Amino acid sequence: MSGKTILSGDLSAINLADIFNLLGMSKKGGVLKLARGAETRSLHWELGEIVFARSNSVRDSLGNFLVRKGIITPEQNAVSASKIDEITRHGKVLVRMGFITADQLLWAVKQQVLEIVYSLFHWRTGFFEFLEGESDAKEKITLSMSSTKIIMEGIHRLDEWAKIRTLFPDDSVVLEAVLGPAAVAARPDLGAEDKKILALVDGSRTIGEISNLSRQGEFECSSLLFNLVSSGVLKVRGAQVTARRVAR
Repeated sequence: MSGKTILSGDLSAINLADIFNLLGMSKKGGVLKLARGAETRSLHWELGEIVFARSNSVRDSLGNFLVRKGIITPEQNAVSASKIDEITRHGKVLVRMGFITADQLLWAVKQQVLEIVYSLFHWRTGFFEFLEGESDAKEKITLSMSSTKIIMEGIHRLDEWAKIRTLFPDDSVVLEAVLGPAAVAARPDLGAEDKKILALVDGSRTIGEISNLSRQGEFECSSLLFNLVSSGVLKVRGAQVTARRVAR
């Protein structure tokens, strides 16, 4: 987009939440560009609200997001991606090929945008620049929450990640079951999502592998696993661990 830079700086000197607050309160429109090494993100704003987000990370692509959620297969992702051209984006190709519906596309784009935004709250280094003007994003969407609520959720996730990392320093941690199937079935505090995650824990898979298989976001999966360790259902392999339960 063409526009003038009205705000820029180093992320090590200013909090991302403060940048969001400023853009939200001033009802700004334009593009917030962020860079950290080879990683780049761009958030498109309109009247102080985020209307779209882009990332150069392959993990953040729409196709990979849909694969993680189990909505399309890796094969469908590959064949549809080969049909993308300069004027047709991946989502439209997926709908045209019948791999997803228009409603699924709208839901996926909203969730994909939120995941990109939430991931930025972990950035402690890098640079940002806000170009004021009319956004050129063709895929403008209405998110399910305001920029204020996005900030609150982003900060909440950051706080929870700090707790989670005291138990799981990285995604290479391996978990194992403490309770057998009968004991798990007798636990009224374990919901359907807990049991789905438990079924993936085999004593050899890492948290990263479980996250990929669960088709949930990294934060959601790690929170569930943290809670299961905290409640004595799982433990870190080779160690007995206690921790406080993450509030859901």
